[in-house]
Amino acid sequence: MSKYDVKKVDVLPVIKVFSLVFAILGAAIGIFTFFIFPTDLAAGLGFGARFLSWCIFVVLYTVIMSVGAVVVALLYNFIAEKFGSGIVISLEAKD
Repeated sequence: MSKYDVKKVDVLPVIKVFSLVFAILGAAIGIFTFFIFPTDLAAGLGFGARFLSWCIFVVLYTVIMSVGAVVVALLYNFIAEKFGSGIVISLEAKD
């Protein structure tokens, strides 16, 4: 079994991958929030206003969550550098 120490996380791939993941999650959450089980505020809106609210929600959710993921990656890099060790991953060859 091989062990690897993750010393650094590249931020650019975190931005690319997590932005897409959070956009999909935001779209799904927004569909439930604005269309399937609308909140009291969203229930009083017409379809166009709901759709616009859904679009704005997806964009804001993606931006806020992606910034959070980047902050976590940068914080991980800082702490791993200061303490000299990161996450240790054990890998086995697949049979």
